[in-house]
Amino acid sequence: MKMDDLSKQPSRFLVIGCGGAGNSLVDKIAAAGLPGVSIVAIDTDAQDLESTHAGRKILLGNGLYRGWREGNPAESADAVNEARDEIVSLFKPEDVVFIVAGLGGGAGSGAAPQVAKIARECGAFVIGIISLPFLIQQKWINQGRESLKLLRRYTESVIVIDNEQFRWRHQNEPVPVAYAKADEVILGVIRGLVTAVTGPCLIESSIEDLRVLFQGRGLAIVLDGESAICPENPDESVVRKCWISPSLDVDFRNATGCFIIITAGFDICLCDAEEIATSLTYEIDPHADVVWSAIVEKPMEGRVRVYAIMTGIHPGEKHIHSYKILPGSDCK
Repeated sequence: MKMDDLSKQPSRFLVIGCGGAGNSLVDKIAAAGLPGVSIVAIDTDAQDLESTHAGRKILLGNGLYRGWREGNPAESADAVNEARDEIVSLFKPEDVVFIVAGLGGGAGSGAAPQVAKIARECGAFVIGIISLPFLIQQKWINQGRESLKLLRRYTESVIVIDNEQFRWRHQNEPVPVAYAKADEVILGVIRGLVTAVTGPCLIESSIEDLRVLFQGRGLAIVLDGESAICPENPDESVVRKCWISPSLDVDFRNATGCFIIITAGFDICLCDAEEIATSLTYEIDPHADVVWSAIVEKPMEGRVRVYAIMTGIHPGEKHIHSYKILPGSDCK
């Protein structure tokens, strides 16, 4: 299909969960009931797969590899290739595909890069959204590092959510709270991007905006925050909360792109939303591509919620736990 023909085709959104953590997330996405989004679950564990509410399920390896915690990434990768024909049938060239996984365990680490590779070979526009293990999970960190390198090779961009960052932000609360908050960000990002493109919104974006902001951008992170629309204390502003809550401990001021999703009630005015977007991009490269969208929902009256996705991050030699995310590992 020629590019001119492709641009005339309506884009579909697919969210594909790989492994136990990925499928836990797609369950929540399915429960959110996002219109126009197809949900697919892919796993090596028949019992876990059966319990998901995805519209389509693909069992890898005939269910021989029970449990994503004990799984071997190489076995999961092989199982994806064995199921290639079934996986190929998921994709069309006009699709926008979100590959969702927790990297570190066997099924997600092995399957996510291979599913992304197949989707891209089918012509789909592929974005990874992954979570990294906690610092104490050294074996998973090593497996996750290798998987992340592959996933960056086969996607336009990978949005990274580091569980350790959320554990630090919620250090006085139980570990499941950190997991839940990280999942909440992933769900919010997917919901926000889809809604920003499909509407209805106060300020809408387009599928072309999404493609421009993510195409060939490599590593991406999320800044998120929620506050009253006009807090009396500036330290409690939504912009301040975003600045201190990156989903990965890297310097995001060198970002080459930023997609801002602002959700508020009907009481937000256009100038307030524009001021938030302007403030969030004040310190990044002035030549960066910036797109922002404002979504209005009645339950959010008096409050404003923001997800700022910084794309094209170049962390250099910075260590993230035992992760060393090197420049050039995208292998485009």
